[in-house]
Amino acid sequence: MEPNKPKIGMLPASAMLLVAGFFDLFQLVETMLGFLPTVVTQVLVFVITTPVTIFAYMVFIIWFAFLNVQFFNIKKPMSFLSRTGGLLLEALPFLTAMPILSGSVLFTLIEANGSKGFPASLVPDFLLKATPAGKVVSKVAKAANDNQKEEEQKRAA
Repeated sequence: MEPNKPKIGMLPASAMLLVAGFFDLFQLVETMLGFLPTVVTQVLVFVITTPVTIFAYMVFIIWFAFLNVQFFNIKKPMSFLSRTGGLLLEALPFLTAMPILSGSVLFTLIEANGSKGFPASLVPDFLLKATPAGKVVSKVAKAANDNQKEEEQKRAA
């Protein structure tokens, strides 16, 4: 593989982010239905939310596996703990409304593609420096680039 070529192209990465956004939107609507004052809606939301969350994570685990990228990468402890923590947070009743799945997919794409690939390449440099979220994205992209360089050096040796 070429050093600057991203692992996941723009079309699959865009589709992944779109599907993750739809799952998060569906979970937001489910969570809002849970605020209705009847017991039936609260039970129904709980019964629907958990399987949808499990299904959503399974979709992305399989999707990334087809692209030879690990979604839950045990070799990278911070990556693994953040994704596992996100999955556990999604299991809590009212935290399901947060877009945790979209964030996990976004950071996995940035780790896989580095700072040269989509989606990190779309973020302007001044936003990476000015906002807290941009600083996180730039640090993740830098760490991914450093990791790719280390792997290339190991292969070359």
